Amino acid sequence: MLSKTATLFRCPTTDEGTSGFMTFYGIWWHSLELPDRSNQTNISCVPVGEYTCKVRFSPHFKRLTFHLQDVKGRTYILIHGANFAGDTSKGFQSHLSGCIALGKSAGKAKNKFGKFQKAIFSSRTAVREFMETMNNEEFKLIIKEL
Repeated sequence: MLSKTATLFRCPTTDEGTSGFMTFYGIWWHSLELPDRSNQTNISCVPVGEYTCKVRFSPHFKRLTFHLQDVKGRTYILIHGANFAGDTSKGFQSHLSGCIALGKSAGKAKNKFGKFQKAIFSSRTAVREFMETMNNEEFKLIIKEL
């Protein structure tokens, strides 16, 4: 049994992404994921549920990241930095391919197409804080809808 549990609370999804917040013992960070597209690979947020998260080295990010285990029909889902998570087929920008991003603050920002959309900010700082808070140790992540 895992001794640590974090919870991600999600707001309703839109084409601009799925915002929310991640909590762990009273500490919280903004979260952003892709819109809900029925768990389709590379275009959808992670399904509601409980997941084990393990630390792994990401060759892409060249650093340790948390990796969600056993997401049905999906692989290589990480918690990492990003600013945008919109539906690219609808003209929004995304830095995600199904992963979860954390930020210190949230709002709207102009994307590379000149369109304002949901965004999170100070994402690398938030992810670094989260990694330190979790002490780079395996934990359970519960994802819930608000």
